[in-house]
Order: sequence, then structure tokens, then C-alpha cells
Amino acid sequence: MAENVKKKTNLKKKLAFPIGLIVVLLALTGLVTVIVSVVNLIDTAVEKSKNYEQYEAYFMPVVHIDPTTFDDVTKADMNELIEISIWSLLKNNNTPDKYESNENGLAIPKAEVEKEFIELFGREVMPTHGNVEGYGIDFLYDSVTGIYTVPLTGVTPIYTPDVVAVQKSTDTVVVTVACLAGDAWAQAENGEMIAPSPDKYLKITLRETDGNLFIAAIQNTSAPETATK
Repeated sequence: MAENVKKKTNLKKKLAFPIGLIVVLLALTGLVTVIVSVVNLIDTAVEKSKNYEQYEAYFMPVVHIDPTTFDDVTKADMNELIEISIWSLLKNNNTPDKYESNENGLAIPKAEVEKEFIELFGREVMPTHGNVEGYGIDFLYDSVTGIYTVPLTGVTPIYTPDVVAVQKSTDTVVVTVACLAGDAWAQAENGEMIAPSPDKYLKITLRETDGNLFIAAIQNTSAPETATK
């Protein structure tokens, strides 16, 4: 009897370490799973934020002028499409040093404007060149030289974009953009900029053609239920 008890005790001791090891391994596995999940969530959040920032940079020259909404780019105001294209050239990875200048301002060739126009709006509608009556300043077009003259003056944008939602489907991306008044930003004591409350929201539809996305529609919309990044 005592011998049997001793055997059982020894057996328990022999099993205790493997069982304990299994419990520890399971605990570690659970911890690793949690860590991986947290890391994945952080990576997703960072990637999402990065994508939103890219969209915001893309839409900066668009909301700059508070464009007239349209359900299809073929029905958009050509004057505004050209104006957006020129602002896009000036704002996105370009500097005034790239273009020649004179006493009237920068000289931007129409070929540059056409290229940017197609980058933004595709080929469903092609640019019609002419003087642009813009927000704050006008862009004069010389049909002989094919040059737009852009005055060297600062202009506060009507709106700056804050992307709050992105919905992707097979061949379209619908981006909800909060429009923040360009003259309503404030600066905190620590130097950080304080964004104003949105004046309105736009739904901008990007359509995919030949692997590239183009602005196909700009429509007014209501605030999304969860406007978070």
C-alpha cells in the first residue's frame, strides 16, 4: 500500500514538470498572440493613418478652392478643374524654382497643366485652356506661347482636407473628407496647430482606370457616424 502511494507520488512529480511546462507554454503562446495582435493593430493604424495623409495631400488643392460639386467629372466646371490642376502643381512636390518667372509671376507651360489634369481627372474629359478666374488670384493664359502666368502672392485656402473615412470596392474608392476652414486654424501655447470643427463634408469618388485612380465625382455628404482615423 505504502509502496503504491510512493509510486503515485513519484508519478505526480514526474508529470508535474511537463504539465507545468505546458501551462507556461500556453501562457506564453497567449502572450505572444496578444503581442502579435497589438503589433498588427498598431501597424494597421499606422498604415491607415499613412494612407489618410496621402489622400489629404492629394485633396489639398481640390478643397483649396471649395469647388462646385459634380456627380460626374464630365459635368464639372472646366475653369475649376484647370485651377485645381495648377494648384496641385504648386502644392504637391513642386517648388517655384522649377518654373521660369517674370515680373508678372511664374510661367507654367500648358503641357505641365495638362499632365497634372490627367493625373487628377483621367481622360474622360480633356482640358480646355484659357484664362482662369481663380479663388484669390487669376491665372492668365497666353494662347500663343501656351503659358499660364501665376502671380507670386500668398493665398489662404478656403478649406483644408481632413480624411475621416475611406471605402474601397472593386474599381472605386469613396473618400469622405471633412472641410476645415483655412483661416480658422489656431495655435496652442506649445506650438501645435489646433484644427477647427468641419464646416462641411464632401464625398469624393475615385474611379480606377488602367490601374490608376482618378477623381470621378465630388458630392456633398453628411458627417459619418464614426469620424475617426
